[in-house]
Amino acid sequence: MTSKFSRNIKKILLLLLVVGGSWAFSRWAIDPETIMVNGKTVKVIDGDSFKDGAVEFRIYGIDAPEYRQTCQDAAGANWPCGKSARQGLETLLRGGGFNCEVRARDQYGRHIVSCMSGNDDLGATLVEQGHAISSANFDSLIYGAEEAAAEKAKRGIWQGRFEKPANWRSAHPR
Repeated sequence: MTSKFSRNIKKILLLLLVVGGSWAFSRWAIDPETIMVNGKTVKVIDGDSFKDGAVEFRIYGIDAPEYRQTCQDAAGANWPCGKSARQGLETLLRGGGFNCEVRARDQYGRHIVSCMSGNDDLGATLVEQGHAISSANFDSLIYGAEEAAAEKAKRGIWQGRFEKPANWRSAHPR
């Protein structure tokens, strides 16, 4: 009787050891700062692009301030809108569940992607939060309604003055 009881205790302890070890390994091996898209680890580059290893992705339909770009707030003070846009994209991607579909490639070889998490469109959310502006497609804004809502509410870049990202890039070549 005691040997059967002893074996059951050993089995329970072994099970607890395996479960605890698995939990500890997952906490150690998977950094909580890891960002996953389509089941792959990605690194955010700026407010509208990220990469998986050497493969770069740019979000369809938006243009975000460049990482080093500054904007002016309502009082006219400079603030790092490019860093804020990057943080906005990181925060949304960390929220998880985004699946991206490649739509095309741009002149730099980046994959142009539309990303969804359930019914949430990543590009639309970034524009609505004021982290990006909508790009034009055949004379109409892709996320025109979201841009108008952000501007009206003075969210993100709309809180003050900013230079369109494309104009900023032209004036500040790499």
